[in-house]
Amino acid sequence: MNTTAAATEARVTTATIRTWCRRGVIAATKQAGRWIIDTTSLAARITIGAMRTRKANPVTINLAGTYTHADTTVTTTTKTRTRKTGYTWTTITGLAPLFADRLNAITDDGDRTATLIALTGSQITITDQIEEGPDEIVNGIAFLDQGRLRIKHQPTAAIPMDTVIDLAKQIRAQLAA
Repeated sequence: MNTTAAATEARVTTATIRTWCRRGVIAATKQAGRWIIDTTSLAARITIGAMRTRKANPVTINLAGTYTHADTTVTTTTKTRTRKTGYTWTTITGLAPLFADRLNAITDDGDRTATLIALTGSQITITDQIEEGPDEIVNGIAFLDQGRLRIKHQPTAAIPMDTVIDLAKQIRAQLAA
């Protein structure tokens, strides 16, 4: 494997790979003035680096943001209520501001508007009420973690259901902290 491929695999610069080769951090030989890296040795070094990597501080999700496109403005709303049964339900609507970067990356105005409309009808519900049943996604509704995480979203090319599910899990973790 050459230094460029090794750098890509290790997610470091080629200069770092050459330094590792010179210092013997990874097994490599020089042929015709170029480093040839042993893939097993590189994999071991990547594993060591992964063990030492510090966890990044979690990003705080702004649950009160606003997004405007053309003449449409959407504001994220979070409502928490306790039902008579004692269970707490938190519902997040107006998800467009939470996906502003993705929306802004859509170059076709019609596609952006369609995605904005889909997000306007989307919602995330987090509850402590457990309901029996399997995790499932049917007709734009995800019922996850025994019903404690519920997502309503009509997927689009720019924002598929998995992306909204990931966001819902991050929000749940943030609210629990």
